[in-house]
Amino acid sequence: MSFVHPSAGNDLRSEKREAACCEKAGVFVSLIVLGLAFLPELELPTRTFHLLGSLASIRLSATGLMAALLAGLACTGTESLVRSHPLVRRGEVRHTFVFWALPGLSVTAVTLLLPLAPDKVWLSGLAMTALLLLLIAVAQYHTVDPTDPGYRVARQALNIFAYIVAFGFFALIYKARSLLSAPIAAAVGGLLALELLRGAHHSLRLVAFYALVTGLALGETAWALKYWTASRLTGGLFLLLVFYLLAGFSREGLLRRLDRRALVEFSLVALVGLGLIIKYHP
Repeated sequence: MSFVHPSAGNDLRSEKREAACCEKAGVFVSLIVLGLAFLPELELPTRTFHLLGSLASIRLSATGLMAALLAGLACTGTESLVRSHPLVRRGEVRHTFVFWALPGLSVTAVTLLLPLAPDKVWLSGLAMTALLLLLIAVAQYHTVDPTDPGYRVARQALNIFAYIVAFGFFALIYKARSLLSAPIAAAVGGLLALELLRGAHHSLRLVAFYALVTGLALGETAWALKYWTASRLTGGLFLLLVFYLLAGFSREGLLRRLDRRALVEFSLVALVGLGLIIKYHP
């Protein structure tokens, strides 16, 4: 008669879930990377749609269509991965769509930025994209359960990835017309704020409200910045700083930690960030 300690059984089940998580993530990440690899060979006619007369226009190209397709694939893959978690299967975690924002926007940003990369670094960029998407998928799985041993590390990694993706979008849209840059900045800021704030463990309605306010404030900032003649890098960094402060204030407010210490910390970050941008801006 053999005896197996309960902790050994839990460890075995945890290892099986981890393996299944990596397998699911690997499948849809591979499909996304495959789509990115064939993007240079895809040729479709470019169509331009004018909005509000001639004030703004939207160009639909192969890159844009592929970005939408791969972002949808990232969202559906993430949904399948998150729904395989035991807490979701037992109905203890609902509203799994809040996990879509970061992978969807990450894939969109990469699809738009990768064609701009030099040929020498294109393959390296593709490999880094695969690694980044895989890490995001696995980290999100570990943030479904706040008691997961890897929750803290996974949450910090997702925060870093969210800021990287935000900067990529802000730098891309900075030179666009205000009628396009402001709504895009608001949408990106709001969706990424939703990713950052879901870790506060409040009701979805309250978290969504804070994310909405963050996005609207960021959109207004992007609109006002059109009067500042700066490079994409400088404008993107400034918008990133504003996003960091807005999301940080929102998170501390949700966690009821918005005290004098937090205000001093954010003020120092704002002053240092502004100083570096002003001193070293291109």
